[in-house]
Amino acid sequence: MAPSGSPPTRRVVSVVELLMESERALTVSEIVDRLSLARATVTAVLNELATAQWVIRDASLAYRLGPALARLSPAVPVEAGAEVGAELAALAGAAGCGATLSRIAGDRLTMVAKHYAGDRIVPGLSVGQSIPLAYPAGAAVMPWRPPAERDRWLSSPAGRTGARGLLDFVTTHGFAMFRPEADDAGLVDVLTELLGALGAELLQPALRAKLLRQLGRLTARAYTEADIEAQQALPVSYVSAPVLRGADAPYEVQLGPLRAEVGPADRGRYIELVRAGAAAISAVLEAAAEPVDPVAPQLD
Repeated sequence: MAPSGSPPTRRVVSVVELLMESERALTVSEIVDRLSLARATVTAVLNELATAQWVIRDASLAYRLGPALARLSPAVPVEAGAEVGAELAALAGAAGCGATLSRIAGDRLTMVAKHYAGDRIVPGLSVGQSIPLAYPAGAAVMPWRPPAERDRWLSSPAGRTGARGLLDFVTTHGFAMFRPEADDAGLVDVLTELLGALGAELLQPALRAKLLRQLGRLTARAYTEADIEAQQALPVSYVSAPVLRGADAPYEVQLGPLRAEVGPADRGRYIELVRAGAAAISAVLEAAAEPVDPVAPQLD
Protein backbone atom coordinates (compact mmCIF):
# COMPACT_ATOMS: atom_id res chain seq x y z
CA MET A 1 0.00 0.00 0.00
CA ALA A 2 1.51 3.30 -1.05
CA PRO A 3 2.02 5.77 1.81
CA SER A 4 0.07 9.00 1.83
CA GLY A 5 1.80 12.07 0.48
CA SER A 6 0.17 14.13 3.22
CA PRO A 7 -1.18 12.17 6.22
CA PRO A 8 -2.65 15.29 7.91
CA THR A 9 -4.63 16.10 4.75
CA ARG A 10 -5.84 12.53 4.49
CA ARG A 11 -7.11 12.68 8.09
CA VAL A 12 -9.11 15.83 7.32
CA VAL A 13 -10.63 14.25 4.21
CA SER A 14 -11.40 11.07 6.19
CA VAL A 15 -13.44 13.03 8.72
CA VAL A 16 -15.30 14.95 6.02
CA GLU A 17 -16.12 11.80 4.04
CA LEU A 18 -17.35 9.99 7.15
CA LEU A 19 -19.73 12.85 7.95
CA MET A 20 -20.92 12.89 4.33
CA GLU A 21 -21.67 9.16 4.51
CA SER A 22 -23.54 9.44 7.81
CA GLU A 23 -27.29 10.04 7.89
CA ARG A 24 -27.01 11.58 11.39
CA ALA A 25 -24.60 13.79 13.29
CA LEU A 26 -21.62 11.97 14.84
CA THR A 27 -19.85 12.63 18.15
CA VAL A 28 -16.10 12.92 18.50
CA SER A 29 -16.01 9.46 20.11
CA GLU A 30 -17.89 7.90 17.19
CA ILE A 31 -15.55 9.50 14.66
CA VAL A 32 -12.50 8.35 16.66
CA ASP A 33 -13.82 4.77 16.79
CA ARG A 34 -14.72 4.54 13.11
CA LEU A 35 -11.54 6.10 11.75
CA SER A 36 -9.11 4.73 14.37
CA LEU A 37 -7.58 8.18 14.85
CA ALA A 38 -6.36 9.82 18.04
CA ARG A 39 -9.01 11.82 19.87
CA ALA A 40 -6.77 14.90 19.94
CA THR A 41 -6.31 14.67 16.16
CA VAL A 42 -10.05 14.37 15.49
CA THR A 43 -10.82 17.25 17.88
CA ALA A 44 -8.27 19.49 16.16
CA VAL A 45 -9.62 18.63 12.71
CA LEU A 46 -13.22 19.29 13.77
CA ASN A 47 -12.30 22.62 15.38
CA GLU A 48 -10.73 23.82 12.13
CA LEU A 49 -13.64 22.54 10.04
CA ALA A 50 -16.11 24.23 12.39
CA THR A 51 -14.24 27.54 12.15
CA ALA A 52 -14.61 27.37 8.37
CA GLN A 53 -18.27 26.28 8.73
CA TRP A 54 -17.53 23.04 6.91
CA VAL A 55 -19.08 21.27 9.91
CA ILE A 56 -21.51 22.34 12.63
CA ARG A 57 -21.70 21.07 16.21
CA ASP A 58 -25.27 20.64 17.46
CA ALA A 59 -26.74 20.80 20.96
CA SER A 60 -25.79 17.16 21.64
CA LEU A 61 -22.13 17.99 20.81
CA ALA A 62 -22.33 15.88 17.65
CA TYR A 63 -21.06 17.08 14.28
CA ARG A 64 -22.71 17.28 10.86
CA LEU A 65 -21.85 18.93 7.56
CA GLY A 66 -22.02 22.72 7.55
CA PRO A 67 -23.29 25.24 4.99
CA ALA A 68 -19.86 26.17 3.59
CA LEU A 69 -19.12 22.58 2.54
CA ALA A 70 -22.62 22.14 1.13
CA ARG A 71 -22.05 25.13 -1.15
CA LEU A 72 -18.77 23.65 -2.42
CA SER A 73 -20.30 20.26 -3.18
CA PRO A 74 -23.98 20.60 -4.14
CA ALA A 75 -26.02 17.43 -4.22
CA VAL A 76 -27.26 15.97 -7.47
CA PRO A 77 -30.69 17.59 -7.89
CA VAL A 78 -33.81 15.51 -7.38
CA GLU A 79 -37.29 16.81 -8.02
CA ALA A 80 -39.08 17.58 -4.75
CA GLY A 81 -35.78 16.87 -3.00
CA ALA A 82 -36.91 17.54 0.59
CA GLU A 83 -40.02 15.39 0.29
CA VAL A 84 -38.14 12.59 -1.47
CA GLY A 85 -35.42 12.73 1.20
CA ALA A 86 -38.02 12.44 3.94
CA GLU A 87 -39.53 9.34 2.33
CA LEU A 88 -36.09 7.77 1.89
CA ALA A 89 -35.19 8.47 5.51
CA ALA A 90 -38.49 6.94 6.65
CA LEU A 91 -37.77 3.84 4.57
CA ALA A 92 -34.28 3.46 6.04
CA GLY A 93 -35.66 3.88 9.56
CA ALA A 94 -38.41 1.31 9.06
CA ALA A 95 -35.99 -1.22 7.57
CA GLY A 96 -33.17 -0.53 10.04
CA CYS A 97 -30.54 -0.33 7.31
CA GLY A 98 -29.23 1.90 4.54
CA ALA A 99 -31.53 3.11 1.77
CA THR A 100 -30.43 4.76 -1.47
CA LEU A 101 -32.05 6.44 -4.46
CA SER A 102 -30.36 6.24 -7.86
CA ARG A 103 -31.19 8.02 -11.10
CA ILE A 104 -31.16 5.98 -14.30
CA ALA A 105 -30.27 7.90 -17.45
CA GLY A 106 -28.84 6.51 -20.66
CA ASP A 107 -26.06 4.10 -19.79
CA ARG A 108 -25.37 5.33 -16.23
CA LEU A 109 -26.78 4.75 -12.75
CA THR A 110 -26.06 7.75 -10.50
CA MET A 111 -26.52 7.87 -6.73
CA VAL A 112 -28.65 10.92 -5.89
CA ALA A 113 -29.62 10.37 -2.23
CA LYS A 114 -28.82 8.03 0.65
CA HIS A 115 -29.80 7.57 4.28
CA TYR A 116 -28.45 5.24 6.96
CA ALA A 117 -30.23 3.60 9.87
CA GLY A 118 -29.01 0.99 12.32
CA ASP A 119 -25.55 0.53 13.79
CA ARG A 120 -23.49 -0.25 10.68
CA ILE A 121 -22.46 2.32 8.10
CA VAL A 122 -20.97 0.72 5.00
CA PRO A 123 -19.24 3.16 2.63
CA GLY A 124 -20.19 2.57 -0.98
CA LEU A 125 -21.00 5.00 -3.76
CA SER A 126 -21.22 8.59 -2.61
CA VAL A 127 -23.97 10.95 -3.72
CA GLY A 128 -23.11 12.10 -7.22
CA GLN A 129 -21.03 9.06 -8.13
CA SER A 130 -22.18 6.82 -10.97
CA ILE A 131 -21.53 3.38 -12.45
CA PRO A 132 -22.26 1.89 -15.87
CA LEU A 133 -25.79 0.61 -16.26
CA ALA A 134 -24.97 -3.07 -16.78
CA TYR A 135 -26.41 -6.26 -15.28
CA PRO A 136 -27.27 -6.50 -12.44
CA ALA A 137 -27.17 -2.74 -11.72
CA GLY A 138 -30.55 -1.15 -12.38
CA ALA A 139 -32.40 -4.48 -12.55
CA ALA A 140 -35.48 -3.12 -10.78
CA VAL A 141 -36.12 -0.46 -13.44
CA MET A 142 -35.30 -2.38 -16.61
CA PRO A 143 -38.86 -3.49 -17.55
CA TRP A 144 -39.84 0.20 -17.76
CA ARG A 145 -36.77 1.54 -19.58
CA PRO A 146 -36.55 2.26 -23.36
CA PRO A 147 -36.16 -0.89 -25.50
CA ALA A 148 -32.65 0.02 -26.73
CA GLU A 149 -31.45 0.52 -23.16
CA ARG A 150 -33.06 -2.73 -22.05
CA ASP A 151 -31.53 -4.68 -24.93
CA ARG A 152 -28.09 -3.32 -24.13
CA TRP A 153 -28.53 -4.36 -20.47
CA LEU A 154 -29.67 -7.85 -21.47
CA SER A 155 -26.71 -8.35 -23.79
CA SER A 156 -24.00 -7.29 -21.34
CA PRO A 157 -21.41 -10.06 -20.80
CA ALA A 158 -22.24 -10.47 -17.11
CA GLY A 159 -25.94 -10.77 -17.82
CA ARG A 160 -26.03 -13.28 -20.62
CA THR A 161 -26.92 -16.19 -18.34
CA GLY A 162 -29.33 -14.60 -15.87
CA ALA A 163 -30.50 -11.22 -17.10
CA ARG A 164 -33.59 -12.43 -18.97
CA GLY A 165 -34.86 -14.44 -16.01
CA LEU A 166 -34.29 -11.50 -13.66
CA LEU A 167 -36.08 -9.14 -16.04
CA ASP A 168 -39.10 -11.47 -16.14
CA PHE A 169 -39.10 -11.74 -12.34
CA VAL A 170 -39.00 -7.96 -11.85
CA THR A 171 -41.75 -7.45 -14.44
CA THR A 172 -44.01 -9.81 -12.49
CA HIS A 173 -43.11 -8.89 -8.90
CA GLY A 174 -41.92 -5.29 -9.01
CA PHE A 175 -38.70 -5.81 -7.05
CA ALA A 176 -35.34 -7.60 -7.13
CA MET A 177 -33.53 -9.29 -4.23
CA PHE A 178 -29.85 -10.21 -4.28
CA ARG A 179 -27.43 -12.45 -2.44
CA PRO A 180 -23.63 -12.79 -2.60
CA GLU A 181 -21.92 -14.54 -5.45
CA ALA A 182 -20.30 -17.09 -3.12
CA ASP A 183 -22.22 -19.76 -1.25
CA ASP A 184 -20.41 -18.67 1.91
CA ALA A 185 -23.08 -16.63 3.70
CA GLY A 186 -20.40 -15.14 5.95
CA LEU A 187 -19.12 -13.09 3.01
CA VAL A 188 -21.82 -10.52 3.80
CA ASP A 189 -20.61 -10.00 7.36
CA VAL A 190 -16.93 -10.06 6.44
CA LEU A 191 -17.25 -7.44 3.70
CA THR A 192 -19.56 -5.14 5.62
CA GLU A 193 -17.37 -5.23 8.73
CA LEU A 194 -14.26 -4.60 6.63
CA LEU A 195 -15.81 -1.74 4.68
CA GLY A 196 -17.27 -0.21 7.82
CA ALA A 197 -14.02 -0.41 9.76
CA LEU A 198 -11.63 0.92 7.13
CA GLY A 199 -13.25 4.23 6.30
CA ALA A 200 -9.96 6.12 6.24
CA GLU A 201 -8.17 3.50 4.17
CA LEU A 202 -10.94 3.53 1.57
CA LEU A 203 -9.59 6.88 0.45
CA GLN A 204 -6.64 5.12 -1.16
CA PRO A 205 -7.82 4.59 -4.75
CA ALA A 206 -6.41 1.10 -5.31
CA LEU A 207 -7.81 -0.36 -2.09
CA ARG A 208 -11.10 1.48 -2.47
CA ALA A 209 -11.56 0.06 -5.98
CA LYS A 210 -10.71 -3.44 -4.76
CA LEU A 211 -13.14 -3.32 -1.84
CA LEU A 212 -15.93 -1.85 -3.95
CA ARG A 213 -15.43 -4.66 -6.45
CA GLN A 214 -15.87 -7.10 -3.60
CA LEU A 215 -18.96 -5.21 -2.48
CA GLY A 216 -20.28 -5.59 -6.02
CA ARG A 217 -20.08 -9.35 -5.57
CA LEU A 218 -22.87 -9.01 -3.02
CA THR A 219 -25.33 -8.35 -5.85
CA ALA A 220 -24.02 -11.06 -8.15
CA ARG A 221 -26.91 -13.50 -7.69
CA ALA A 222 -30.58 -12.58 -7.93
CA TYR A 223 -33.12 -14.60 -5.98
CA THR A 224 -35.89 -16.47 -7.75
CA GLU A 225 -39.44 -16.78 -6.46
CA ALA A 226 -38.71 -20.30 -5.18
CA ASP A 227 -35.63 -19.04 -3.32
CA ILE A 228 -37.55 -16.24 -1.61
CA GLU A 229 -40.35 -18.57 -0.52
CA ALA A 230 -37.92 -21.11 1.02
CA GLN A 231 -38.33 -21.63 4.76
CA GLN A 232 -34.65 -21.51 5.70
CA ALA A 233 -32.70 -18.39 6.54
CA LEU A 234 -30.74 -17.01 3.57
CA PRO A 235 -28.17 -14.23 3.07
CA VAL A 236 -29.64 -11.00 1.72
CA SER A 237 -27.44 -8.18 0.51
CA TYR A 238 -29.78 -5.78 -1.32
CA VAL A 239 -33.43 -5.36 -2.29
CA SER A 240 -34.47 -2.85 -4.95
CA ALA A 241 -37.69 -1.52 -6.49
CA PRO A 242 -38.55 0.93 -9.29
CA VAL A 243 -39.74 4.49 -8.79
CA LEU A 244 -42.34 4.94 -11.52
CA ARG A 245 -43.42 8.13 -13.24
CA GLY A 246 -46.02 7.34 -15.85
CA ALA A 247 -44.69 4.57 -18.09
CA ASP A 248 -41.06 5.28 -17.18
CA ALA A 249 -38.88 4.33 -14.19
CA PRO A 250 -36.35 7.16 -13.81
CA TYR A 251 -35.17 6.11 -10.33
CA GLU A 252 -34.41 2.97 -8.35
CA VAL A 253 -34.75 2.58 -4.58
CA GLN A 254 -32.43 0.11 -2.88
CA LEU A 255 -32.31 -1.27 0.67
CA GLY A 256 -29.06 -2.75 1.96
CA PRO A 257 -29.80 -5.17 4.83
CA LEU A 258 -26.39 -6.85 4.31
CA ARG A 259 -27.32 -9.74 6.59
CA ALA A 260 -25.90 -13.25 6.41
CA GLU A 261 -29.11 -14.88 7.66
CA VAL A 262 -32.60 -13.57 6.89
CA GLY A 263 -35.65 -15.71 7.55
CA PRO A 264 -38.76 -15.80 5.34
CA ALA A 265 -40.71 -13.34 7.51
CA ASP A 266 -37.95 -10.72 7.37
CA ARG A 267 -37.46 -11.28 3.64
CA GLY A 268 -41.14 -10.55 3.17
CA ARG A 269 -40.85 -7.45 5.36
CA TYR A 270 -37.97 -6.04 3.32
CA ILE A 271 -39.92 -6.65 0.11
CA GLU A 272 -43.02 -4.87 1.43
CA LEU A 273 -40.96 -1.96 2.74
CA VAL A 274 -38.95 -1.36 -0.45
CA ARG A 275 -42.05 -1.53 -2.67
CA ALA A 276 -43.99 0.79 -0.34
CA GLY A 277 -41.05 3.20 -0.16
CA ALA A 278 -40.69 3.25 -3.94
CA ALA A 279 -44.44 3.85 -4.32
CA ALA A 280 -44.31 6.73 -1.83
CA ILE A 281 -41.44 8.39 -3.71
CA SER A 282 -43.29 7.81 -7.00
CA ALA A 283 -46.31 9.63 -5.55
CA VAL A 284 -44.13 12.57 -4.46
CA LEU A 285 -42.60 12.88 -7.94
CA GLU A 286 -45.97 12.60 -9.67
CA ALA A 287 -47.37 15.34 -7.44
CA ALA A 288 -44.36 17.56 -8.13
CA ALA A 289 -44.83 17.12 -11.88
CA GLU A 290 -48.51 18.11 -11.88
CA PRO A 291 -49.16 21.59 -13.27
CA VAL A 292 -50.53 24.05 -10.75
CA ASP A 293 -53.78 25.68 -11.88
CA PRO A 294 -53.90 29.44 -11.39
CA VAL A 295 -56.26 30.60 -8.68
CA ALA A 296 -59.48 31.78 -10.25
CA PRO A 297 -60.44 35.34 -9.35
CA GLN A 298 -63.23 35.61 -6.84
CA LEU A 299 -66.27 37.49 -8.15
CA ASP A 300 -68.28 39.72 -5.82
